[in-house]
Amino acid sequence: MNMKNQAGLSSPLYSRLPLGFGMLLFVCLFALALPEAAFAEPREVKLNKESTPLSDEIEAGFAHLFGLVRNPGGSFDPAAVAPIIDFVDNCDADPKDFEPKRREGRGTVMRMDLDVGLRRVLEYLYNPDIPNYVIVPSVLRLSGWKEGSDILKQERGLWDRLDDLDKPVVLWGKEFESNTPDSFAGAYYFYDMFRLVVLMKHNGKNVLISVTDQDGESDVGRKGAILDDQNWVYFYSGIEGLDKGLISWMDTYMYASYSVQVFVEKEEHFTRDVLFKWLKAGWTGLNVVKRKHILEGSLRFAESFKKVLESDALPPSEELAGMIRDIRALPDAVIDEKVRSYARTFETLNKDAEPLDKSEFQAVLADGGYAKVLDREQRIGVLVLQKLKCLLGMDTYVDMCGPDGGEPKSEQCDVGATEKAAAESVQQGG
Repeated sequence: MNMKNQAGLSSPLYSRLPLGFGMLLFVCLFALALPEAAFAEPREVKLNKESTPLSDEIEAGFAHLFGLVRNPGGSFDPAAVAPIIDFVDNCDADPKDFEPKRREGRGTVMRMDLDVGLRRVLEYLYNPDIPNYVIVPSVLRLSGWKEGSDILKQERGLWDRLDDLDKPVVLWGKEFESNTPDSFAGAYYFYDMFRLVVLMKHNGKNVLISVTDQDGESDVGRKGAILDDQNWVYFYSGIEGLDKGLISWMDTYMYASYSVQVFVEKEEHFTRDVLFKWLKAGWTGLNVVKRKHILEGSLRFAESFKKVLESDALPPSEELAGMIRDIRALPDAVIDEKVRSYARTFETLNKDAEPLDKSEFQAVLADGGYAKVLDREQRIGVLVLQKLKCLLGMDTYVDMCGPDGGEPKSEQCDVGATEKAAAESVQQGG
């Protein structure tokens, strides 16, 4: 699998086409093939026509951070980022109508308040054995740290550094990711990103800054579908192209993406989180991504992030990390059988779903064939997601509730409810 570039929330497209033809297609087909009604039920996003710029001091802080993200060992200046932190700390109103200066693509600002302390954020987001897709399953399908990243070399967790944070902790690394299908064109991509992580104090408050910068263009876009965004049910066909009418044949790419995410712990169990996000995507160098598309993807991110991180059902981070390690250690034969069961349930319950009514999607689903398009990393991702859903009391497509992914520990974990319903449907001829 070729995994290239950044950190994504939702991810539109960049296509290599001859300039003249690409311009013609952009002008004549884009508006026709992708009207608002064609989007995969995106959240309602309303923005002022004229955005409000951020201060020059904040923009200078962004420049400092993006100058460091690809420069391991560079000198971090706390004073340079102080205006950004102050903005986040005092961001009591919705900041959606602010727009940072363009970094190749358009930018947006999103605020979310978390009913947890910063220690909990660090325990789950920066435990190397817990991939980020576990914490934000609505926007990430796969993720992981690459060898050589500072986070893999730490003798103790970042959360333990809060106890003696007398100077900033600055870490560099690189990650791979794949997004869930976006609600802009039903596409998903593989990409790499540089990441800078800063843990510090500002005016006596604990602060976490996470910076990402996409490493080149993504792998070619593939056709996917959102079936149930609230319950994190998505389809990945493995077929190159877009899930949108007249332009479905296009080879598309994410071209550039950046983010700065700042967490300020305002109280012991209350953390303010503001995400500054930029994205450029389209074809022949033209950016077709609007601010509302970026903000809509950010809202998708926020919904699952809060749902997972604030859940009382989420086990302690080390326990969750152990569960994920156990799934990774399962023999291939066990993984394969569980994924075949998942694929059969997926087909039974979703074969008549409107997003999957295309013949090419039906060919992938037929006779449990969905399992055949998933490689080992993707199969592990499927099982880890099912484990998470079990832990949170959600319906699953395959039984992953036991300590080793087998039988449930207790009746409190209603595992495989969807799988059982599918089996009953087959028995009844449904």
